[in-house]
Amino acid sequence: DNYNNDTEDGLHITSMTGSWLAIVHGFAQMKTWDGQLSFAPFLPQAWTGYAFHINYRGRLLKISVGQEVKLELLRGQALNLEIYGEKIELRDFYITKTK
Repeated sequence: DNYNNDTEDGLHITSMTGSWLAIVHGFAQMKTWDGQLSFAPFLPQAWTGYAFHINYRGRLLKISVGQEVKLELLRGQALNLEIYGEKIELRDFYITKTK
């Protein structure tokens, strides 16, 4: 919504941090614990999908969530992580169904 009547000035990127955090940590359930990166994404019923990039320990990842979840390693060395509690080694991409 244009509460301040200033949308013609563009986006206020620092205000969008909360939205990014809600998607990545909330809906995608990204967590790091004891050096282990994990995801357990879900898709709200009214949404068709969402996607985001993260930099993690010198690697660039893209996570896309729709009817399937696709994890892509865009840059960097292979990475061990968890998706829905399953341990995988991400070398290029990994696809699974949304839970």
